[in-house]
Amino acid sequence: MNTSFSKLSIKGLLLVSALLFLELLFVGCHAWLLAKAEAESSKQERAKEIIAQANNLMQSLYEAGDNVAKYTLSHDLACQAKYETAREDVPTRIAWLKEHLVGNPTQLNLLDKIEVNVNSGLSMLADMKHASDTEAQLVAMQHALKLRTKMQAQMQGLVQDLGDFLNIEKKIESASPAAIKYQRDRIRWLLLSGLAVNIIAAVMLAQFFVRSITSRLAIVVDNSDRLRQRRILRAPLAGDDEIALLDKAFHEMSRSLRGEEALVIASEQQVRTIINEMPIGLMILAAEEIIEYANPMLEKLLDYTDGALVGTRLSSHFSTAGLNAVSDTDTTSGVVNLVACKRDRSELHVEFSVVDVSLGKLSRRLAIVIDVNEKHEMEKMRQAFVAMVSHELRTPLTSVAGFLQLLPMGVYGQISSPAIEQTSQAEAHVDQLIMLINDLLDLEKLQAGKLKMVRSRIVLEDVIDETVDSVCSLAESLGISVLFEGCQIDVIGDGNRLQQALSKMLTCLLRLCPAGETVSIVVEGAGKAVTTRLITNSLDIPDDQLQSIFEPFQQLDLPTTKGSLGLGLPLAQAIAVQHGGTCGATKAGNSGISLWLQIPR
Repeated sequence: MNTSFSKLSIKGLLLVSALLFLELLFVGCHAWLLAKAEAESSKQERAKEIIAQANNLMQSLYEAGDNVAKYTLSHDLACQAKYETAREDVPTRIAWLKEHLVGNPTQLNLLDKIEVNVNSGLSMLADMKHASDTEAQLVAMQHALKLRTKMQAQMQGLVQDLGDFLNIEKKIESASPAAIKYQRDRIRWLLLSGLAVNIIAAVMLAQFFVRSITSRLAIVVDNSDRLRQRRILRAPLAGDDEIALLDKAFHEMSRSLRGEEALVIASEQQVRTIINEMPIGLMILAAEEIIEYANPMLEKLLDYTDGALVGTRLSSHFSTAGLNAVSDTDTTSGVVNLVACKRDRSELHVEFSVVDVSLGKLSRRLAIVIDVNEKHEMEKMRQAFVAMVSHELRTPLTSVAGFLQLLPMGVYGQISSPAIEQTSQAEAHVDQLIMLINDLLDLEKLQAGKLKMVRSRIVLEDVIDETVDSVCSLAESLGISVLFEGCQIDVIGDGNRLQQALSKMLTCLLRLCPAGETVSIVVEGAGKAVTTRLITNSLDIPDDQLQSIFEPFQQLDLPTTKGSLGLGLPLAQAIAVQHGGTCGATKAGNSGISLWLQIPR
């Protein structure tokens, strides 16, 4: 055991050992005195029993002699029975006396002498009875008179011996009460002495605790309060016992906390600096949407001076409709677009989100404000571009496509074969450009949620058949086979839009596949979703390009094709999302890919 932790325990062990020794000594003395008192009491009881047995012995001898005399005169059988009983009782009582006088040689010697006289007397009584039984009554009486004189002398000696024997036991009996009283007095004195010793030991123990433990513990408790209140601690305690080590630990903790407090202050200052320098607006909202803190970037966005936003209501700086949308939804689940009102009453488009930062009963929310004014302007420019493409490009291109279709027919005169070939290529390019514009417009409407969907229960097999028919000519020109074995599955959706999505995916896959390839269409209807897979076996696209194949105008560098994939796959993905599903691309075997579209039933 570590000696630095054994000092206080050794003191306690020694103290407890001393108290235990005193208690054991007290209990031992008390037990010894009780044993002595018990021995005296037992001695007195034994003396009483011995006296009673000796008296009974005398009584039995008397009854034996008396009944022999009566029997000699009357030959009464009752007297004979009493004589026999008394005669048999005498040896039993002598044996009991010998058993209980073991360890007392004086009484045993006297008892042996008494036994000799008793046996002699019993022998004389037996002779008298025998003479009475065998001789005439007169002869028997004469014989009894002869024995009487001899027996009287012997009985006098027996009586004398029994008297001495009884006197000794009576002395023991009379001495026992005094001995018992003496033992009781000693026990009383021992109890009083033990009480006094225990009181003295308790006082000494109290002094020990007060001087060596309690007062030191009071210092430790005071240092713990000082530590909690961040005050300077009292001087360290001397010694190396547990209390001193505990006090030392408080001092070390105090030094560590002071160091950590300095680090926390520095970290807090660093965090505050970071918040102040962040390029986005931050504010803390208290109850009733009162602004409790606003960082400099937010003040800069709203054109306010230092601290001017604190204490104002959130609704006085942001559009009420947008704030109601935030209040009606989970404040930690998304971002809403709001219009902020600057100090000069001009508008600023921002993204607004709220996060709950409550601590215990302190309810607080952190609002994040991001300036998206430029993004808003870019969105307006994009919408203007889409409108321009729709109205300024698609209409002229449609006219150009019509002209190119009429030109080979000779409507505008005969043209040469090379010119017809160039016209066909130009017509294909114009059709491709018109399709790209249409895809762009449809994708824009899908992203804006403005593309109308007519949902109904449709047979998926019919949709796929129409898809295959729409790309049949392209597949034949590329030398690629399309296989579909049919399916018996119905779905809820817009059949035209699903056919458009599958056509875009199948067209893209046909343009990527080498000549002679086979594209298999497989429909899986497990669970609550239906998955349509377009599978090839020999088209290998690198993993890094496969993961981004559904991005707009994705560039692929394959032996079969080079250049952009256009907007077909992004449009198909947008249509799947509008149906509550998704689509993607995965590897199929060792050298193939699978384009899949999944929608709920």
